[in-house]
Amino acid sequence: MTSLHGGLPETFFGRSNMADQRQADQPGDCCNVLFICEDNAVSSITAEALLERWGAKGFRAFSAGVMPKHECNPLVAEVLKENRIWHDGLRSKGYEEFLSPDAPPMDLVISLGERPPAQLPIAWPGRPEVIHWHITEPATDGDSATKARSFRKTFLELENRIKLLVLVYQRERSRMAAVTRPSWLERSASGAANRVSM
Repeated sequence: MTSLHGGLPETFFGRSNMADQRQADQPGDCCNVLFICEDNAVSSITAEALLERWGAKGFRAFSAGVMPKHECNPLVAEVLKENRIWHDGLRSKGYEEFLSPDAPPMDLVISLGERPPAQLPIAWPGRPEVIHWHITEPATDGDSATKARSFRKTFLELENRIKLLVLVYQRERSRMAAVTRPSWLERSASGAANRVSM
């Protein structure tokens, strides 16, 4: 079994595309993350907004559903607006958008919910890591106060997971950069020595 670091498998940090193409010390590079749930109306669209908040410039967040409702749940929109992370770019959509050749390549695909969606594709462009986060589904029955509390609980659960994801990713990328940096320093020092000797 692959061990996890803050929800990320060990193999994620050893991926060649991450190590070679997305060096942590190169400005502008980031980790593309796609969140997927059943309808892209609750959990995954919330996760997208949260990663946009907490991921800063190190991440690009996306979301999709296997059976999208094509509109965000009004209670989700309310919670996101309360936390000032709602914007008009958040929309419900199908995962097929991310299978097209011109779609941005993902580094990580995270399914959300009680269990992974049955229709979740196995293969993705760019061969990203695919993992599942068990997230409590918010209640859709009951009075408005009960449903509001349930949606806020899901929001906080996702926020804690995403904060940990960002923390672990940044720490591991810094560690990897520190390991590789001496070789750059050695080459730089060697070049300087050669110029002096000339």
